Amino acid sequence: MNEPGAIQTGPPGSTEPNPYAVMIRGIERVALAGRYLIFTTMLALFVLGHIKGNVRDAAVISAALILHSVFAHWALWKNRLDLLVSRFNFLLYLVELSIIVSFSGADESPTFVLYILFLIGFSAYQRQLRSLIAAAIVCCLAYTLVLFIEWRLVGLSSSLGELVFKQMSILLAGWLVGNLSQRIRRAEEESHSQALRVASSEAALRAILDHTADPILVFDENDLVVDANDSAGQYFGQARETLLGQRMRTFIFDDGTLPQKRSVLRHKGQLRGEQLLIGPDGEERAADVLVRSFIRDGKPYYVTLIHDITPQKDLQEATRQANLRLERLNRQLRHLDELRTGFLAAISQKLRSPLSAVLGYIEMLLQEELGDITREQRKALQTCRRGTVRAFRIIDEALALGSEGETQKMPEPAEAPPRPAKNADVNAPSGEPGK
Repeated sequence: MNEPGAIQTGPPGSTEPNPYAVMIRGIERVALAGRYLIFTTMLALFVLGHIKGNVRDAAVISAALILHSVFAHWALWKNRLDLLVSRFNFLLYLVELSIIVSFSGADESPTFVLYILFLIGFSAYQRQLRSLIAAAIVCCLAYTLVLFIEWRLVGLSSSLGELVFKQMSILLAGWLVGNLSQRIRRAEEESHSQALRVASSEAALRAILDHTADPILVFDENDLVVDANDSAGQYFGQARETLLGQRMRTFIFDDGTLPQKRSVLRHKGQLRGEQLLIGPDGEERAADVLVRSFIRDGKPYYVTLIHDITPQKDLQEATRQANLRLERLNRQLRHLDELRTGFLAAISQKLRSPLSAVLGYIEMLLQEELGDITREQRKALQTCRRGTVRAFRIIDEALALGSEGETQKMPEPAEAPPRPAKNADVNAPSGEPGK
């Protein structure tokens, strides 16, 4: 039997009762009811004369039943379940059964079956084969002691073979119940171990889900959310418990394709794509959604992994708008460049004509075709010629820049302007000889 104090009503700090303690209470209450039933039945049959015996026998049996019942009531009331599985309670049961067997006829009475019933009840407390065989041996010794006392007092009427058969029945019952209890205990241990592994796996899975940065939702065939991680609660601006029981379509922007997507999901068991989701303030958020189906308890469920891509979408939209603005600016720049090129070409054309005339007259003066000049006048004319040539070069450089780096050299005048006649008017316009 278990040591005293080894049974707790529940785990430390837990309000749930210990299943073993619940089983002990149930068995002892059934045993109490059985004792009261046996006591009432035997007393009624004794009073009606259907059971042979005297008042002293009935009083002893009644006292044993009542005292054991009082002890069981006290242990249950004080929550001393350790006493109910102690060796003391085992001996009380054994003495009580032996008294009933002794006063009901010992060798002739079928009440020896109570020992077998006692072993069956004892197997609920002890699932070890050795313990049950030892209990069966003790029951056999107790039954042998009852038979011995009966033999010494009044003698035995049953044959030795019948008595041996009854004792062997008790031993065989103990062996069978022990084997069965041991197998049940191993099955329970395996089931408990498997339950612990499942609970550990579920706890690990829950820890992984709650520490996953991406929101995860699980919904059933009726579109109801049955599970969610903490990230989903943060993403949708609600507590995780609040999400449970809501419809999945509450969080999805319906663009008219939801029935089609749901049909594809049921047919293929998987669906992936971009989807607009509704945030906590009603704003739309873009997300990459992956949905997979799985079976649990024979029912289809769907796990949804949500990866928010709103920042990427915002960046793409900002990039597109920037590219559009850049394209408009490029068109404007090309237009301005065309205007600048045309402006420079027009200006250069306007400047080259008068500068060519000036350069032509300077050359004529330097060659003294219009008359003799002094040394100082020659130096001045040479300075003017250098300035005019420099002006041509500046115009050439401006045109080269206007052509985007493409050098366009303006050739110097290959021909001097028409020389006026010696009697021409030097104040006449360029190219027009004086009359």
